[in-house]
Amino acid sequence: MLDYSQASSPSQTEVLLIGFESVGKSGLFRELTGEKSALARNIKGSTISALEASCKLNPHIQLTDLPGLQLDVDSKSTQLTLDHLQEEKTILFVVKATNLKEELTELYAGLNLKGKRVAIAATHSDKHLPSQAEQNRVRELLQVPVVWINTRVMDEKAQKKVITCIGEAKVWGAAKSILNFLPSSFHAVNQLIPIFRLPIAGPMLACLFIFAMFALPVFGAYLFVSWMEPITEQYVLEPIGSWMDQAPIFLAEVLVGDYGLITLGSYSFLWAFPVVLLISITTILTEEIGIQEHVTNALDPWLRKIGLTGRDLLPVITGFGCNVVAVFQSRSCSSCTRISCVSLISFGSACSYQIGATLSLFNAAHAPLLFIPYLFILFVVGAIHTRIWNRDKVNELTRIAPLPYIQKINWQAFWWKVAGSIKQFLLQAMPIFLLICLIASVLHSLNVLSIFSWLAMPVLYLFSLPAEAAPGLIFSFIRKDGLLVLNEGQGSLLIDMSLSQIFILVYLASTLSACLVTLFTIGRELGWKTSLSIGGKQMLTSVVSAAFLAAGLYFLG
Repeated sequence: MLDYSQASSPSQTEVLLIGFESVGKSGLFRELTGEKSALARNIKGSTISALEASCKLNPHIQLTDLPGLQLDVDSKSTQLTLDHLQEEKTILFVVKATNLKEELTELYAGLNLKGKRVAIAATHSDKHLPSQAEQNRVRELLQVPVVWINTRVMDEKAQKKVITCIGEAKVWGAAKSILNFLPSSFHAVNQLIPIFRLPIAGPMLACLFIFAMFALPVFGAYLFVSWMEPITEQYVLEPIGSWMDQAPIFLAEVLVGDYGLITLGSYSFLWAFPVVLLISITTILTEEIGIQEHVTNALDPWLRKIGLTGRDLLPVITGFGCNVVAVFQSRSCSSCTRISCVSLISFGSACSYQIGATLSLFNAAHAPLLFIPYLFILFVVGAIHTRIWNRDKVNELTRIAPLPYIQKINWQAFWWKVAGSIKQFLLQAMPIFLLICLIASVLHSLNVLSIFSWLAMPVLYLFSLPAEAAPGLIFSFIRKDGLLVLNEGQGSLLIDMSLSQIFILVYLASTLSACLVTLFTIGRELGWKTSLSIGGKQMLTSVVSAAFLAAGLYFLG
């Protein structure tokens, strides 16, 4: 083999990383390039677009990480990968060492490799590392360079081996008959965790697992903020409020008024930040361990009844962190299920900012336990909504890809992902909410905020809600944590409302529409007509379901 220095070339070498989902492409890309934006996730569909960067050990090699192939599904992410294959670039096939023969055979059958320069990286060498003689036989049969690696633990020596392999890439010449002589995988296909295989109990346990992924961090955030909020009010907000008594009226209104940057801004940070942090920790932990895919696979039979597959649930789970990222991740869905998936994300995936705001409102009303039925109803109505409006058949999507291995956590990747969630909250979510507070306080000081009551009057009148609730309903259209403006006046509005009114108001503010950023993203991804259609159907479902809820609460009361 060529040594590392010989493999380096002064000319630029463009390399495409291609393989199926969950084989370790993004992990390999991150190790070779050092790109933190390409954090490896142990779930399918984590790469939603092409990522490009140079190798840190050889800048002349330009790597492109592409979404995992699903040759049985006409997903947008797969089409993106196939489009890149038309270019004259070196291909680094990334396959599992445990399934090398099967994956190469499938790649050969699904792709046109004629004239392509190819090298192969066999990942998961910690699960199966062939003897040196067997490795040499594989190389002789394929007549292209092959290297065995573990993408989760790669030192400089391992990186150099991959770079050398790329430098030795050769034009693919192996026929299909040659692939039959490759060593068969002695490893059984990774199977579903036994507890999730049970006919009825398995899917139910999977549902409980997903519920716990969000309920436990929300409960932990509630305990922390319940302890922290009185301290903040006593030692921060009250002294600032007293000091602002001497400030000009307009400045005091903007900073510490009913919609003040400091008063409402503190509610947003206190309640949303712990939720964002803890939910990101639980979701990232389950991603790194690899259990998320097992959970969604267990729910596949149930999800097909509402027009989705288990694969489509992964973007929905992502939506509990951020709806926009979830819409992008839905590119891995089949074209016949993607709209259904995005519809469910829009309606039922309460982003972490929305969850924090909702928990704050229920706490201000002295009824934090309302969050449990709220989340449950969001799940149930979201499923019904998806089933009613999206009747696409998914039974033809029968292929179930190999499940990821349950493995140890990559703590470096874990902390990078958590840091990314925190950065997104501090640099994107908080500034937008503070802007909402600024606009609301200025409009309030100018006595023009009442125009919102006129815009929201039909909905408020229909459900016997006070006109003062209009700003919360309107601002929730901009961002879901905009409903925190209902805490204006330290929650005085909520205290004067009944629990049933508060529940209906929060439910409507959550579901009447996705936030504008999400709708804009859907429009760019699926077309503006589809975005308006999803928004209109969601609004109708929200109003009708809220009417049923209001009637039920009336009779229970």
